[in-house]
Amino acid sequence: MSTDTVTVPHVTAPEITLDLLFGLLDCDPSDGLAKLVHNARVAHYTLPALVLSVLENEGVDLGITAGAELRRARHRAARYAGVLADLPDDGEVVPLKGPSLAQLYPPGVLRSQGDVDLLARDESRLWQTVTRLAADESSQIWVTVMGVEPAWNVLVTMVWQADEPIVEHEYRVELTTAALLGDFDRVRVRTTLPTDPVLAALVCLTEEGLQRPFHPRDALDLYVLQPRLPAAADIAAVVEEFHLAPELLELGRYTSRVLPQCDVAELMRVLAEPARRELDRRENLPAAVAPVELRDVVRCGQPAQGLLLRRRIRTDLATARTHWSGDQAVLHTPVGDYLLVAGKLVAEEDFESALAVLHTCDESAAC
Repeated sequence: MSTDTVTVPHVTAPEITLDLLFGLLDCDPSDGLAKLVHNARVAHYTLPALVLSVLENEGVDLGITAGAELRRARHRAARYAGVLADLPDDGEVVPLKGPSLAQLYPPGVLRSQGDVDLLARDESRLWQTVTRLAADESSQIWVTVMGVEPAWNVLVTMVWQADEPIVEHEYRVELTTAALLGDFDRVRVRTTLPTDPVLAALVCLTEEGLQRPFHPRDALDLYVLQPRLPAAADIAAVVEEFHLAPELLELGRYTSRVLPQCDVAELMRVLAEPARRELDRRENLPAAVAPVELRDVVRCGQPAQGLLLRRRIRTDLATARTHWSGDQAVLHTPVGDYLLVAGKLVAEEDFESALAVLHTCDESAAC
């Protein structure tokens, strides 16, 4: 296993045409282009830009409004590319899934990204990257820890307002020390990826099925990956190791239905038995009792969210650390201090108590 940069070998990209998109988005050509773009928007917010880029490729005059939407999407892609270009070239922090899949699309076809996912080899590298990005103080920084320090995994989400927030989603960069977070129930956190870049991209794509239903862009991703995939038996062995055989089988079934040009029949056949074994494994796991208290949440490796108390750059910290006061924990990080919480609601007195802990820490220089 490795966290090396996921760069997929070059193979001629399969065509993504207007005719293909009409089928994918369940739209009759007689319904017109406005209906096609509407269906794309309903399916997923990143798909309209992809459709518009294909229209542009095929010589369609986009007009003022659609042309401006595509330009905004390309500007967004360029800004994300800038984030990636600024990463150190030592392989300690690498992008996951999105950029490696985008390079597989035909020239001119935009695989628009909602966010950028970055995998750090260790926590100190994660915080170095967060600190560098946090130099733009307009960002929001959300922190989640999973497990007991120092062996925990950390997820940091950084959010910036878009240039035109009424019509654009925010910019988002997620940095983590775990490649695959699972579902925090039957599928555990996995910290690494396959060494083969094609399989790494496929595993990251398949993992999405643990969080949400698959949608048309997932089918397109599998379509552009398909010519590069190794033998079906090799794929099945890898996804079984990563506990994702049922999700890949579901992705294959979905893609076969909406995008029959993507031939994964042999893969689906080979996946049937590994998927059954994985579902049996999940079914036979002992029933988990959801922890309620923060200490139990942390001990069980469930995600504990950080509620921002204050932003502060800490050059004396290379990693985050917790300061417990009774049943309350303040998380000190290189970019700010957070109250760790086990649920979605926080009592005002708990928040005020955490601020008091910070004040005491400042006075005593003990935290």
